[in-house]
Amino acid sequence: MGAMSLLDNVEIAIVAPCPQPHLPHEGWMSRIRAIDRQFRGHKRVYLNFSEHHSFEPGPVTWHAPERAEIVLHPSSKACADAVSEVVSAVRVIYVHTHHLAEYVLPWLSSGKVCVDIHGVTPEEEEMLGRAHLRGRYEAVEQRVLAEAKYCIAVSDSMIGHYAEKYPALRPEWITIPIIEAYPDNLNGARANLSDDHKPIALYSGGTQAWQNVDAMLDLAKVRGADVAFRFLSHDHQLIGRRATELGVDPLPEIGYLGKAELPDAYRAADFGFVLRDDSPVNRVSCPTKLAEYLQFGLVPVVRSPLLGDFHELGFAYVTEEEFAAGFLPDAASREWMIERNLEVIWTLADKFRTGVGIFRNSIGLASNSEASGDTIVHGTSAGVFQPIPS
Repeated sequence: MGAMSLLDNVEIAIVAPCPQPHLPHEGWMSRIRAIDRQFRGHKRVYLNFSEHHSFEPGPVTWHAPERAEIVLHPSSKACADAVSEVVSAVRVIYVHTHHLAEYVLPWLSSGKVCVDIHGVTPEEEEMLGRAHLRGRYEAVEQRVLAEAKYCIAVSDSMIGHYAEKYPALRPEWITIPIIEAYPDNLNGARANLSDDHKPIALYSGGTQAWQNVDAMLDLAKVRGADVAFRFLSHDHQLIGRRATELGVDPLPEIGYLGKAELPDAYRAADFGFVLRDDSPVNRVSCPTKLAEYLQFGLVPVVRSPLLGDFHELGFAYVTEEEFAAGFLPDAASREWMIERNLEVIWTLADKFRTGVGIFRNSIGLASNSEASGDTIVHGTSAGVFQPIPS
C-alpha cells in the first residue's frame, strides 16, 4: 500500500467511502459526512472496501490535509495485510454499517473497532427481497455486538431492539442520532404562516423500498388538485417514470437539489412525506429527512409515527389517512405543531452532542467544541443552529 510513513500522525481509520463533493449528500453518505466533521482537527484515513477494487491495495490518497483514503478489496490477502498495518497505527477504527463491519471482523478483537450500526441490516435485507442474506448479516451483527469496543446507535429504540433480539449480549452502547444542522434561524423559518396559498407537500430522499414512493405518488394523484407536490431525489428519473405509470395528473414537480439548495425548498413547503411502515427497520431508524423537515417547520405526513425516538419525544404529525382525506391543519394549528417539533429537534441535538462527546472522550480526543467546532450547537433563547462547514 506504500510506505507507512504516509500515515504518520493518522489517529483514526474510518471504514467507508471518503466523503467528496461529487458524492451524494443523501442517505448513508450524509451520516458519514456528519461523523467526519466530528473528527476535524485529527488526521484520518478512509478504508474504502469494494468487490470492484483491485486485489492490490491502492496508494494512500490524500483528498484533504487531514483526510486520506485507501481503496481495498475485501477478499485480498495483500489488502488484509495493509489493514493490519493501519489498525496497529491508529487509535480507533470507526466502521459505518454492518455491511462494512463484515470486512473487518478479523480485527474486532483489537479493542479499537467501533461500529456505527445505522440500521438493522438483516431486516433491511429481508425488506429488500434478499431474505437469503438475513442469516449472513445476523452472524455479523452478533459478532459486532459481542466484540466491538463500542456500538453506535442512531436511536434509543435501536438499543431496545437489540436487547430484545439478543438478551444475552451486553454491548457498550453510545447513542448518536442522525441529525444535521443548517445555518438558519429556525424560529424565523415559519414566521408568516397563512391559509391563503395552495399548500406544498414535499419529499426529499431516496427510493428504497421502505420509502413507499408509490404511496406518495398515490397521494399526489388524489390530492393534486388542491395541494402542490414536489419530489426531490437523486433517483428523480425513476420517480418521474412511476408518476407517469401510475397516471398522476397533474404531474408533480420532480427533480434534484444539492444540499446547499435544500433549505430554500424546505422553507417554501408546508408538509413533508415520511411514509414508512410500522416495521423493525423503521422503529429503530432516525430518518435524516424527518429531522430536516422538523428543523425547517414542515409538518411531517406519516404512515406510522413509530419512527426511532421521534414518537416517544412527542413529535407532531399528520397521518397518511388524514392527508388523503384532506384533513390538513390550518396555519394556527401548524404553528404549535412546528414549535413542538422544534423542541424534539433540540432534544435530539443535545443527544447528538452528548453522544459525540462521550465517544471522543472515550478514545482520548480533545473536545470537538474546542478543537473543531460542533456540528450541532444547542440553541438558547435565540433558537439558532450555528453554521457548519460542508
